[in-house]
Amino acid sequence: MELYKAEILIDQRHLLGEGPVWDKDNNTLHYVDIMNNALHSLNMTTGVRTRIGLTQNIGCFALREKGGFIMGLAAGIYLRSSDGTHISKLPSPDFDPHTRANDGKCDPDGRFWCGTADQVDGVLKGELFVVTPDGRCAKLLDKLACANGLAFKGDTVYFIDSPRRRVEQYTFDAESLTLSDMRIAVEIDPAHGLPDGMTMDTEGMLWVAHWGGGFVGRYDPATGEMLAKVTVPASQSSSCCFGGEDMQTLFITSAAIGKDDEPHAGKIFAVHLPYKGVDSPKFPG
Repeated sequence: MELYKAEILIDQRHLLGEGPVWDKDNNTLHYVDIMNNALHSLNMTTGVRTRIGLTQNIGCFALREKGGFIMGLAAGIYLRSSDGTHISKLPSPDFDPHTRANDGKCDPDGRFWCGTADQVDGVLKGELFVVTPDGRCAKLLDKLACANGLAFKGDTVYFIDSPRRRVEQYTFDAESLTLSDMRIAVEIDPAHGLPDGMTMDTEGMLWVAHWGGGFVGRYDPATGEMLAKVTVPASQSSSCCFGGEDMQTLFITSAAIGKDDEPHAGKIFAVHLPYKGVDSPKFPG
């Protein structure tokens, strides 16, 4: 197995760092701190960091082609202008009050996928939604505990509900906005923690952050085999995305919840790899 080691990129503790997104047009990494209601950015050219404070937990987001963000917040999905002067809530979906937005991203066709996570353990009220640029919205999955990592290849969708300890594979119908033909692509060893956020490289391999495992694993979804491992000096590795000028840098978020004994918990990490990742698509709406 190939072994790599991530290094500290941003030497700041975040309570629940998550959802990294690469902005290739501006050479900028964006990510959220869910529990601190903040969207952070680091311009890799200038080194300038910015923070957008919000009034709700922010679980996920994507860039918009016209500027600004589409964001999954505690109460629903919102559109935010570049300067923050206009924020509007989409009429649907309606989140169950026992949940909040968790992981999400845009697929290569610009549809925004957003999952929700239980705020009360064991109620299984989490759901997975998709919003299209022309305004359609559909609930794709329900009875989830913690909707998490997503990755896309053609009409194949990879999805993680963390407590199930697996990566599920579905076929997506873009006309009916439905998922079908579920199979288990990857089973996660309980000794490796919970699967969390996820991205894909150009070879179709999945990179899965391991919450409680302190690493990101590269998996072949055809066989379920772990091919490579990126160790992270923070046990609660939460998500990852590829970026950098050559799209070969893996950016990794982490969390500091309950980890006062870990000096690097909640920091942001990076590692340059011999693999090229897929883009972070934008939302056209």
